[in-house]
Amino acid sequence: MKKTTKGAIAAGAAAVLLLGGAGTLAYWSDSATVDGGSVNSGELALSAGECTGSFVYATGNAGAGTAVTNVVPGDSVSTTCTLDITAEGDNLTAELTAPDTVTVTPTPAAPTLDADVTVGYQIDGATVPATITEDNDGDIVTATITVTFPFGDAATINANDTQNLGIDLSDLTISLTQTES
Repeated sequence: MKKTTKGAIAAGAAAVLLLGGAGTLAYWSDSATVDGGSVNSGELALSAGECTGSFVYATGNAGAGTAVTNVVPGDSVSTTCTLDITAEGDNLTAELTAPDTVTVTPTPAAPTLDADVTVGYQIDGATVPATITEDNDGDIVTATITVTFPFGDAATINANDTQNLGIDLSDLTISLTQTES
């Protein structure tokens, strides 16, 4: 037999052997369960606010600190509420927020209007830090909420439409929201 024929036969045999082993697993494997223990998740909560009395005229208004009876456009009124913070978590950071405006729906029905809202927060008489952490767990935060009724904005509401109305401010919301730490 010629050398080239022998080489061709050997190459063909090698190809057949390689193709025959193409679908087989050529290594061993195993697995085992490990006891990784357990972890607990933290908690972030803000109690329902308890407000002191009703709204009073805010600083900068005539009659500041006195009970509100009838607001007029341009008045600012405020109330103080306390809320309990629950903040449990090793790397927890959170922020207290409130909406910039509140939509006032008067009674009887009249056009709604947006009143500006500002809120100042204190814990033990000191301004609340920008970030709430686990160190604030159990703290009582005092929120001073100020609502300012629009004045002179005829584009959004006819001021005469806001006379002799009942205004419900009971749905103001303060949120405690986790931030990325």
